[in-house]
Amino acid sequence: MNKHILMVIQWLNDKESVSEEELEKIRDEAHAVNTHAAYEVFNAAIAAINGSVSHAACWVNEYFEITGEYRNEYLKELNK
Repeated sequence: MNKHILMVIQWLNDKESVSEEELEKIRDEAHAVNTHAAYEVFNAAIAAINGSVSHAACWVNEYFEITGEYRNEYLKELNK
């Protein structure tokens, strides 16, 4: 499970639950990793920093499409 995309999903559900500093950290850590999935995480974090729900959601969707991971597993983790 990718903790960074999980935090962006958390932000999508509750904008106050993730600080801008946390989103910037996600962006920076994703930028340091050279994988295709990191590109989606990086862009989702930037969209969240900019307050763009629709763009962040689009990049989260792209992340799941690229990785083949299941969104439901992430939602279960958030609901614990």
